[in-house]
Amino acid sequence: MWRTQEAIRVADDAPARNVDRFATARRSEGSRRPRLTHRHVDVVLEVLLTVALASGFASWTIGTGWVRWATGVHAASGLTVLILSGSKLRGSVRTGMRRGRATRWVSVGFGLLVLATVALGLLHATGLWSGVGVGTAMWTHTLLGVVVAPVLAWHVVSRPSRARIADLDRRAVLGAGVAVAAGTGLVLTQEVGVRLAGQGGAERRPTGSHAVGSFRPEAMPTVSWLDDQAPTTAAADWVLEVAGRPVDLAALRRRARPLEATVDCTGGWSSTQSWDAVPLGSLLGEASGRSIRVTSATGYSRLFPFADRDVLHLAVGYGGQPLRRGHGAPVRLVAPGRRGPWWVKWVTTVDVDDRPWWLQLPLPLE
Repeated sequence: MWRTQEAIRVADDAPARNVDRFATARRSEGSRRPRLTHRHVDVVLEVLLTVALASGFASWTIGTGWVRWATGVHAASGLTVLILSGSKLRGSVRTGMRRGRATRWVSVGFGLLVLATVALGLLHATGLWSGVGVGTAMWTHTLLGVVVAPVLAWHVVSRPSRARIADLDRRAVLGAGVAVAAGTGLVLTQEVGVRLAGQGGAERRPTGSHAVGSFRPEAMPTVSWLDDQAPTTAAADWVLEVAGRPVDLAALRRRARPLEATVDCTGGWSSTQSWDAVPLGSLLGEASGRSIRVTSATGYSRLFPFADRDVLHLAVGYGGQPLRRGHGAPVRLVAPGRRGPWWVKWVTTVDVDDRPWWLQLPLPLE
C-alpha cells in the first residue's frame, strides 16, 4: 500500500519536474544565443551604413559648430560596422553562399567594399596614411563611399531583412546598444592613441582634417572643387564688382588687414594662414537683402546669410604677400567656420540676393 501511494506521488510530481527541466533547458539555450540574431545583425548594419553615409555627407556641408558631432557619429557607425562584420560573416553571409544566388558574389564584393571604406577612414583618422589630393586615404575613402551608397540601396531592396516593428525587442535593442557602445569606445581609444603616439592628433580639426602648411603660404596645398580650373586672366585686367559697384584691387589691398582663419578642406587637410583681407560688410555699404552671393570667374558660386557680411572677407594675400594663382589670386573669399567648398576662389562678383541662403545645393555640382 505504501509503495502504491509513493508511486502515485511520484507520478503526480512528474509534470512539475518536466516543466522545470524544460524551463532550465530554455534558459540554457537562451544563454547560448547571441544577443543579436542574424536578421538583427542585417538590420543594424543597414541602419549603421545609412547613418555613416549621412553623417559623412553632413560633415562636409556644415560648419565648425556641429561638425564634431557629425564626424563622431560617422566614425562610431563605421567602427561598429567593423565590429559586427564577424557576426555578419557567420550569419547571413554563410547562409547566402549556401543558397547559391546569382548575385551572391555582388554581395561579397559589396561587403569587401564596405570594409575597405572603413579601413581607409581609420588609416586617415590615425594619421598612418594621410595627405593631399588623389590617391590618399581620405580621397579613396570618399570615392568608395560614393560607390557604397547605390549598392547599399540595391542590397536593402533585394534582401528581405528590412526593418520591422517586431525587431525592436529587448534583445535587439540591448545587442545593438552594446555594439554601438563598443564602436564609440573604439573611436575614443583611437583618438587617445593618436595623441599619445604623436600622429598629429593635437593638430587635427574637429572634422578629422590634418594640418598642412599653416602660416607657410608656399606649403599650403593647391586644390579645387571637382573640375574648377584656375582662370588665366591677369590681375591687371581683373574686374571685381561688389553690390553692382566696381572695386579697385589696389585700393582693396590698401584696406586689407591681417585675419587669422583656417581653411578646412573636404579632402582631409586644413591650413591656417594670416590672410590680408577686408570684411564684406564694409564693401557692401547700405546694400541689404536675405543673402549674399559670391561668384567666381569660373562660374562657381555660393550663397551666404546676409547676417554673415562682417564674418566673410575678401582676401588679396596672406602673410604680407600676394595670393598665388592656385590659392585664388587675385582675390578670394575667406569664410571662417565653413568647409573648403565655401571658400570661393577667383572672386569676380559679390551680389545681394533676396533668396534665402539655404535655397541651394548643399555642395555645388559645377
